[in-house]
Amino acid sequence: MRRGWILAWLVCWLPGWLSIAAACHHGDPPPEAPSCTAAADHVRGLLGPDAPRASRIRDAFAARCAADGWDDEMRACVVATTSLRKPRHCKAKLTRDQRAALDRELAEVAATPAAGRLPAACRDCGAVIERLAGCAAVPVATRGALQLAYRDLTQAWLRGSYDARTVEIQCRSMTERLRQAFAAKCGW
Repeated sequence: MRRGWILAWLVCWLPGWLSIAAACHHGDPPPEAPSCTAAADHVRGLLGPDAPRASRIRDAFAARCAADGWDDEMRACVVATTSLRKPRHCKAKLTRDQRAALDRELAEVAATPAAGRLPAACRDCGAVIERLAGCAAVPVATRGALQLAYRDLTQAWLRGSYDARTVEIQCRSMTERLRQAFAAKCGW
């Protein structure tokens, strides 16, 4: 008799308890995708506190994300990026039109003057390169290459690719190397 009661209980009640238990063990729900604001704020953080135009770049990302309806995967990709030097290539997740809109917006930001001036060390470097233009001992090709390198560095600063400390270190280093290489040749 006892056996029959246990069997009846297993047949009638156990399936109900198993379905309740199974419903409780689906695991945690997937994390919610970051918002456009969170993705834009993350980009701002990657740019660093001293980056020129960082606020405008952040605003461009927020505006394009909201206006173009970036999907969860794109926003999550942006937030998962840990360095601008090693980007995750999130733009590939955008449609051609979304990419074009973001590129246009960022180009407008890049075309406007940065809020801050170049650090003094970079202005000094520019002055040394200008002095080299009047030195006959420096080949024309070398002068052109130095002017191009300096222009690229300053343009990167204006686009917000470097923070103030990084660009200042690079300019100091370049200035010191130029002085060591050309001061005696040019009679400075």
